[in-house]
Amino acid sequence: MSKIAIVTDTSCDLPGSFFEPEYISRASMKIHFGEEEFTDQVDISHDDFYNMMKKDKNVLPRTTQPQAQDFVKIYEELGEKGYDTIFSLHISSKMSGTVQAANVAKDMVEGLEVIPVDTKQVGPALGLFVYLFLQRLEKGDSVEELKGLVDKLLQEELIFEAFTVNTMEYLVKNGRVGKAKGFAAGLLNIKPILTLKNGEITPLDKVRGMKALVQKMASLGVEKLKDCEKPILFLTWGFNEMEEHVEEIKTTIEEELDREIKILRSRLAPTISCHSGPEVFSITTVEESFLLNLHK
Repeated sequence: MSKIAIVTDTSCDLPGSFFEPEYISRASMKIHFGEEEFTDQVDISHDDFYNMMKKDKNVLPRTTQPQAQDFVKIYEELGEKGYDTIFSLHISSKMSGTVQAANVAKDMVEGLEVIPVDTKQVGPALGLFVYLFLQRLEKGDSVEELKGLVDKLLQEELIFEAFTVNTMEYLVKNGRVGKAKGFAAGLLNIKPILTLKNGEITPLDKVRGMKALVQKMASLGVEKLKDCEKPILFLTWGFNEMEEHVEEIKTTIEEELDREIKILRSRLAPTISCHSGPEVFSITTVEESFLLNLHK
């Protein structure tokens, strides 16, 4: 029987505890602040990153993707631990060349089956993709069953993410704006609501003012979760001041649904906030119960 591991990257948002087992690893993006370079979540933490953003608001941080050799090192280390099959689950190829580097690396290692996957997700949506995969891996699914799960997640729009930024400047300057190019933000207190579609950022809605924004984000969460048997709500934010908005959204959703909801919470990873800007928060949802009937 195969011994299976997961590799993802630091654009994957999940609470840190999910990355403690030896069978899940992350390839780190490099974070560049002017002339300084850091390895995301190795020598720069979430708190370090946001403190630096507050200290110098004129610096536009940027990222560089992991290289093929970075993946080779991770894959070989997992091989030395006895893993023979590695699912490498990564950020959308429309936003990064990370999965391409993983594909190059898979041909540079011997004795391992490496399966690079363009998840078409990023940030908390990639986090939920990995979360769902972990649930089935930990229940003992086979390689073929896990391939089936990946196919289902790629073919069906099971994961929904809505996020907002205070300014589109970061997305535009970092080239991650996708189909939201020209979408107004900041003008006359217009608040954009963005989503992911086919692996790229896409406009979803816009409202005027923070109160209306919070209400709209909450209503989107209610709409997505109201018919779920096992709803999951993942809340993420950048600057600490943004957390109060996701708390308000959480409270509204819980009151509207009046039922048990699995809640995940995390600050957005530096890799993501480099491109979104730090004044950002999001909700991401999925129906977990589809996993129960996946192989029936």
